[in-house]
Amino acid sequence: MASPASSEIPPMSKQKPSDANDPRTREYLHGALRSLAREETPLIQIVKGATVGISDKQEGVLGVLPASFNPPTAAHQALVREAGEAVVFDEILLVQDQQAMDKELVHATLEDRLLMLLALFGADPRISLGISNRGLFLEKVEALRKVYPQDTQIYFIVGYDTIVRVLDPTYYEAREEALRSLFSQARFLVANRGASDERDLTKLFRHKENQSFAAQVSPLRLPAEQAWISSSEVRRQLAEGRSVRGLVPPELEAFLRKRGFYGRQDP
Repeated sequence: MASPASSEIPPMSKQKPSDANDPRTREYLHGALRSLAREETPLIQIVKGATVGISDKQEGVLGVLPASFNPPTAAHQALVREAGEAVVFDEILLVQDQQAMDKELVHATLEDRLLMLLALFGADPRISLGISNRGLFLEKVEALRKVYPQDTQIYFIVGYDTIVRVLDPTYYEAREEALRSLFSQARFLVANRGASDERDLTKLFRHKENQSFAAQVSPLRLPAEQAWISSSEVRRQLAEGRSVRGLVPPELEAFLRKRGFYGRQDP
């Protein structure tokens, strides 16, 4: 995989540690985040590369799941699984946004969220992990083109609530031009979230202003019990000292308990 734009990363970056329990990993992640913050152009910094993924010189099919992961949940895990069933990916990249479009940085540091992702996905050879300094999807595409071969096919893996934000004119000075550029370079796999399902997705893209983008969008179907899971609900349960069994994968539940993330100090 090609190296991102020039950034000063600690020497350990060459090893790209994937052990969430290694104290050196936090130091490495802190350095990666600090250097990325100094970049003025859209950039995605790969902090854990897939060992079986897209190479520097060969095109491939890339799944990209961007989220705040505050914390990662069983729904995120289900998104990865269902997307992999729908499309044969050469690699799936989980992207931690430094600043999501509509979310403040609260409850857990970015380093902690990346450590949680490593605890959950660090051993998967086809999953890579990156940090993005941009929230807009069109800027993410620009950043991805700096890291992956130009002919890489990009599929964004998102929930229904996210595709609604992607289409929202609030985020664009020239919505039509921006969305035409985005949907010409990437496809979207959109999962049901809460009460919003495939029927809502179909209705959304029947709107006149969205119709021209419909061919680039495909539905994903999550089991109902996972479609309702949210990071905010997990945080609430942990803050109340209640079990989050079923809301997060077992391996992550143990990690959360061990580290004390989202305890009563984070109501």
